[in-house]
Amino acid sequence: MDKELISLLVVHGSGIREQVSGFSKSNGFLIQECEGFSTPADSAGPVDLSGKTPLKQPDLILIESEPMTVNIVETHINKLLTFNFKVRPTIFLVMPKLPDSQTREAFMGLGVDEFLISPFSIWEVRQKYRPYLQVKHLNQEILARDVKVEKSLGYLDKFKIQLQTTKADLYEERTTLNNALKQINQMTLERKRLKKEKQEVGKILADNMEGFLDLLSHLIKTRIETNRGHGERVAHICRFVGRQLKLDEKKLEDLEKAAMLHEAGLLLIPEKTLQTRKDGQSGYEKDLFVQYPVKGADLLSNCTRFDASADIIRGMNENSDGSGSPQGLKRRYIPLPSRILAGADVFDTLKDEPDVSSLDIFLEKLEAFSGTRLDPNIVACLEKYAVLHMGSDDYRVKGVGIHQLEPGMKLGTALFTCTGTKLFSVNTLLTTDAIDKIKKYNREYPVDDTVYIRA
Repeated sequence: MDKELISLLVVHGSGIREQVSGFSKSNGFLIQECEGFSTPADSAGPVDLSGKTPLKQPDLILIESEPMTVNIVETHINKLLTFNFKVRPTIFLVMPKLPDSQTREAFMGLGVDEFLISPFSIWEVRQKYRPYLQVKHLNQEILARDVKVEKSLGYLDKFKIQLQTTKADLYEERTTLNNALKQINQMTLERKRLKKEKQEVGKILADNMEGFLDLLSHLIKTRIETNRGHGERVAHICRFVGRQLKLDEKKLEDLEKAAMLHEAGLLLIPEKTLQTRKDGQSGYEKDLFVQYPVKGADLLSNCTRFDASADIIRGMNENSDGSGSPQGLKRRYIPLPSRILAGADVFDTLKDEPDVSSLDIFLEKLEAFSGTRLDPNIVACLEKYAVLHMGSDDYRVKGVGIHQLEPGMKLGTALFTCTGTKLFSVNTLLTTDAIDKIKKYNREYPVDDTVYIRA
């Protein structure tokens, strides 16, 4: 998708002209702009802001209108349907805020595909358009196969006509006719083979599309993140930790998808339960929250391309000490990507707790999860992420090698061995004995090459 230019048509209202100024070719967009869906009598489609140049077929249309009512949107859509577009473009409505579910359902019934909340970013438009681009590619594949089959059928029909003419004119030449009939039979078998192949390909595409569109419709209709941007932040943390632990690029991609969709199971929890405070939830409601990763994984498994991400999400509530769910797995028996996802989720949730007023307090609270909820090795990576991405003038660190450690230095993160054994907590003041202990363990159970020291 990153290499393919997106043809974007912006139908201006009054508020987004400045926002779309950055949608350039260098950012992956071929942008066209018009004031509305008015067209000259001799034009098959809308024209640009000059009112003269007809606009080319767009992949994506952004519509802004004030006020954005169902009737006004219906007028826009009806006008859009009169244009001579070869392929129906994807339609996004640009709105100042997301309307209620009943209004969204009405808009979607008119043909609206997505909603953008102003202000929006180029990245957000690309991400929301990504699934529709995949749909476009799949439809193009189906169309190409249909054209191939229709072309074969056209040849067959043409041959039948020629054969009937030959039969009428040269009835006595039975040998020629029989040879022609054999060729017809061969072409008929080929036609059946092509038809069967088309049906099989169509079934595969339909299966993938059904699961993908089911997931997409659920995500569009429901807002589940209480802290906006949580999924993106968890994905960023997962990529950092994954690289620290040397995951390959494919596993990193699956892990990032899992991070973005790890709350999909919350779509299946009733709205009333989502709004209930934790201290007011019943036992049944608490069980729903414990089970939501499994439910979300089952939902994602409807689309085969999300199988790997679904498996990661399924294990995110397993605890390092074996007290988690759904299988009660321990430490190394929990898949590594699931351990990383669990740590990133805890990290992003913990940093926003009311009593976390400094990085020191955050690191102390994070260490409390080591060996119970989280794998100690993951906690070690998370602490590195914290000091590298959340540090300030009051909390600065520098990295040194083990041979550079000196008495009087203070640890900026906890220090773990490769087996997950914690040697020292954050803010430990190193002594000669402590440094000797670190060097001794490093010979048998290596610690990280870089030790972070308070600067």
